[in-house]
Amino acid sequence: MKELKQIPYDELVQMNQNGQIDDLQFLLAQEDLAESFLAEVKNPNPDNAREWLSNYENENLYT
Repeated sequence: MKELKQIPYDELVQMNQNGQIDDLQFLLAQEDLAESFLAEVKNPNPDNAREWLSNYENENLYT
């Protein structure tokens, strides 16, 4: 598999939804979001990545 950062966003979404990559991998593949996430979260894992993404979407995309 090629490096996740090189995969287009739409393909990353599909891979995440199909279970090929977890939420942490999905998030870290997006450099702009990964930087913010890593600055806020001390012990990154798929569970807190999912929670962080949900909060990010609610605060920035659906307002």
